[in-house]
Amino acid sequence: MSNFTLSVLSTLCLVTKSDIKHHQEELSLTQEEQACFEDTKAALNTVHYAPRVATLQLIFDYAANKQTAEEK
Repeated sequence: MSNFTLSVLSTLCLVTKSDIKHHQEELSLTQEEQACFEDTKAALNTVHYAPRVATLQLIFDYAANKQTAEEK
């Protein structure tokens, strides 16, 4: 790559403080969106995952087989 190309690319990639502030303002949520987000987050925090016995057995069998294969 020539020096000319590098200088052009570096000029194109300049980001100003006002650009960052503008994008942060775009990313902020409205009060209604924030309330919905908090409701969703609270609902997701109540979800509990319990794998089936068969799934756990497959995981343990796989781990045991992997361990014996590494010992060989």
